[in-house]
Amino acid sequence: MSKFSKLFHFATGIACAFLALSFTGAGQAADLKQVTLQLDWLPTGYHGPIFLAQQKGYYRDAGIDLKIVDGQGTTAALQAVASGNADIVLANYARMIQSVATGLNLVAVGGLVQRLPDAIVSLKSAPITEPKQLEGTTIATSAADAASKLLPAFLQAAKVDASKVNIVNTASGQAPAALLGGSAKSMTGWSFTDALAVDAEKPIAEPILMSDFGINLLGVGFVTTKAYASSHSDVLRSFLAATAKGYKEGAADPDAAIAAMAKERPLIDKKLQLVQLKRFPPFLHTAKSEGKP
Repeated sequence: MSKFSKLFHFATGIACAFLALSFTGAGQAADLKQVTLQLDWLPTGYHGPIFLAQQKGYYRDAGIDLKIVDGQGTTAALQAVASGNADIVLANYARMIQSVATGLNLVAVGGLVQRLPDAIVSLKSAPITEPKQLEGTTIATSAADAASKLLPAFLQAAKVDASKVNIVNTASGQAPAALLGGSAKSMTGWSFTDALAVDAEKPIAEPILMSDFGINLLGVGFVTTKAYASSHSDVLRSFLAATAKGYKEGAADPDAAIAAMAKERPLIDKKLQLVQLKRFPPFLHTAKSEGKP
């Protein structure tokens, strides 16, 4: 065999090998189940472990080709999954229950935030250190947020005279502006997201957690439709197992989780999201669920 023939056969063999690999990869991709996950909000620190699981291939290993869609609140997420525009969503479970009561065939499949992070947030320069100090002051909240529904129960549980508290309903996401601008002395918000966003502008006092006063309803978790759960139970099990693995590793290495999210969403504030994720683990469990997936 001539030198040219040897080279030709070698090159042909390499080409065939690449073709075989490409067809194998195409076959494997075809075997993956397409799943769309819609987040409850724009990518935030506590979403980082989902991106980490995706980057490490845990979803693909579980037979899932996961598409992560940014969210615009629980209501939008529930509407998306109910209409079939998403297979699984992250949503507030209390709001989900309300939606089920109105006729939506939804089902919760995995709790994420199990200890309620809703809190009373104030500035360090004018701190609210105990609930009773809310009397005679203005607190900003948003009618679109679950915290606004919980506030009356919290005031009652904390033995605060609600008639002496001026509650101002702001547009969604505008409570921090009211607090920072001085038109409110406190606001409602999540202690590891909203509170830290304020703290990035002005130092905050230690948030007062509603859960410390017995207000601990179902938090945020994964939701799908009853029809999808019935026909894709194996997919849901695989999705939740891969997600749990991501959260376990994300808690151990939050820098890696935020780096994975930043790779997919370059515009996030990596420094802020890292702090948020580092403060998230205490809300993953209650005393009863500690040590469980």
